[in-house]
Amino acid sequence: CLATLIIMLVGDTYTLINYVSFINYLCYGVTIMGLIVLRWKKPKIFRPIKVNLLVPITYLAFWAFLLVFSLYSEPVVCGVGLIIILTGVPVFFLGVYWRNKPKCVNRLIESMTCWGQKLCFVVYPQGEGAEEE
Repeated sequence: CLATLIIMLVGDTYTLINYVSFINYLCYGVTIMGLIVLRWKKPKIFRPIKVNLLVPITYLAFWAFLLVFSLYSEPVVCGVGLIIILTGVPVFFLGVYWRNKPKCVNRLIESMTCWGQKLCFVVYPQGEGAEEE
């Protein structure tokens, strides 16, 4: 989020759209790959919608062509897009992977989460019947 704000302040909107579109297509392809892997490794789990595997495989073939073409035609834009994605790696390690965090770090993360939820109007009401994890 911080990297996107900096890019918005420094660069033009067209460049930001190029970064985000590359990131979106990359995430779509990884999602479809995950679908194929789950269909192969766990064929018996419940799926509300089940399609023929030819559909995601065809999609991945076109996706790979477009991604390789993007990397060839605009390597700098794709590289910046990948860097934007990689800025989330430290956040993952600090927030999710690191299990035995000190209490002050937990309080900081919780306050940042609460502040972000209030800023974006996504705070869910906490009633008496709310479930705790």
